[in-house]
Amino acid sequence: MRGNGGRMQEWTKYAALFVLAVAAFGVAAIALMGPQGGGEAVPVTASASVATPTAPASVAPTSPAPALSATATAPQPGIELPAEPVLLIMGDSYTAGVGADQPDRGWAYLVAGQLGYPTNIDGVSGTGFAWGGGGQDELAGEYEIRLREIAANPAFVPNVLVLQGGQNDSQVPNAEEVTAATAQTIEAARRFWPGVQVVVLGPSAPQPLAEELRGVNSAVRAGAAAAGAPFIDAIEAGWFTTANSPGFDADGAHPNSAGHAYMAEKFLESWSSLTR
Repeated sequence: MRGNGGRMQEWTKYAALFVLAVAAFGVAAIALMGPQGGGEAVPVTASASVATPTAPASVAPTSPAPALSATATAPQPGIELPAEPVLLIMGDSYTAGVGADQPDRGWAYLVAGQLGYPTNIDGVSGTGFAWGGGGQDELAGEYEIRLREIAANPAFVPNVLVLQGGQNDSQVPNAEEVTAATAQTIEAARRFWPGVQVVVLGPSAPQPLAEELRGVNSAVRAGAAAAGAPFIDAIEAGWFTTANSPGFDADGAHPNSAGHAYMAEKFLESWSSLTR
């Protein structure tokens, strides 16, 4: 019996040790679980940091603005100067030098001198893209007709053409006719001289006449655009203003010598930007 009692005491001792071990294990497990419970705050912090990039999203609607600006400023077509430019300047009384002290002080002659290319100048007063001259448009001096006559002479073959005008086309009642005639004139020149580079200088005049030319200016500009030719817009660029016109006006319709020199200067500025 005593032996049995001794064994019982040993079992009791082992049982007590077992209980203590289980209890210690439980405490350790709880201690280990404690940090996990505190770590639950990390997802909250993470979600807050994810939320912060959404703040700049409020400015996203402004992103289309650059695209609209790019569309509004479509590039102006330019010209590719040949290695040896041969220039023809055709136009109306402005190209003929009317208003200047001498014809060779007209804007076209000054431009030709500055550029230094072999140049022919063909200016006929009272003519235009659609208006042939005369009180009733009866003189057949439209630009296309004159281009055809020049093309019939093989001794002169231009590879660069400047078409100046539009003032007299204001007498044409139908603006669409002016637009069509402008495009047709440019295309005709390209048939006469394949590869010719064409630039259009729209109407211009000292103020207040310049304001009356806005309608025909738009018509000529549309014709140049339809034919894919660069258009130098003296009206919209405000070459002649109420401030400078008194010093540049010869007779209310034409520039004087100073005005022609000013036109030549403004034209050459535009020319430089078109031929880069």
